[in-house]
Amino acid sequence: MHTTALAPVDMDAVFPQLRAYKRTTTRLHPRKGSPSVDQSSVGGPQLWPTDEP
Repeated sequence: MHTTALAPVDMDAVFPQLRAYKRTTTRLHPRKGSPSVDQSSVGGPQLWPTDEP
């Protein structure tokens, strides 16, 4: 598993009023691909039925 480096700025110190909203997050790094009809098309070409306009 890869992780993102720590922020170069202490955001808690800069914006103490936002501490209550602090959460662990997942940052996605989509890559261009060629999904098949049974896979997601996020980050790749849009899949659309050939008989649909």
